[in-house]
Amino acid sequence: MEFNTYREVLAEIYLASEGQLELSPAASMVALRSFENDLGFPLDPGLRAAWLEADGGPTWMPVFARPGYLSGYGFLSIEAATERRRSMKRNAPRYTDYVGPQPRDPRIRAGWFSDGWLPFAEFGGGAGILMQDYCPTQEGTPGQIIAYVHDPDEVSYVAPGFEDLLEESIAEISTYPEEYIPEPEEFD
Repeated sequence: MEFNTYREVLAEIYLASEGQLELSPAASMVALRSFENDLGFPLDPGLRAAWLEADGGPTWMPVFARPGYLSGYGFLSIEAATERRRSMKRNAPRYTDYVGPQPRDPRIRAGWFSDGWLPFAEFGGGAGILMQDYCPTQEGTPGQIIAYVHDPDEVSYVAPGFEDLLEESIAEISTYPEEYIPEPEEFD
């Protein structure tokens, strides 16, 4: 599923719940190129297309869902993704000896943070973060989606790619809209 289709279906789910999906205007190609230059690698085409549709949205507005968890993730703008990544990188030295609470999925590199992890959505001010993984292990796939969850800190596998996340996310949100879509009075 491509993001433009995803956005249309999600907007319909919001309308059926008496709400309206609010996303920011598209990021510019200049902003995306500058972002990629700062990252040091090109963006996955699916995530790039998403930012060309909308440069994030309000933090309180769920745009993505992690299958199996009833937590809606807001879509980060390029600026917010950059800041979240910087924050994680700044905090990484404090977690040098980090070992997750359970064996990590073999598709994900060890450690609390990697320069190849790109946050694009978050829940609860960073208590949950969805990231695209540009530096997986040999068992993984570049562009796979992983999640960071705080307390206890854990990094886990979510989906093989961005488009897969969109398919799984829209299925989750459409099955449980009352868990993801804010009540109409919360839109004001």
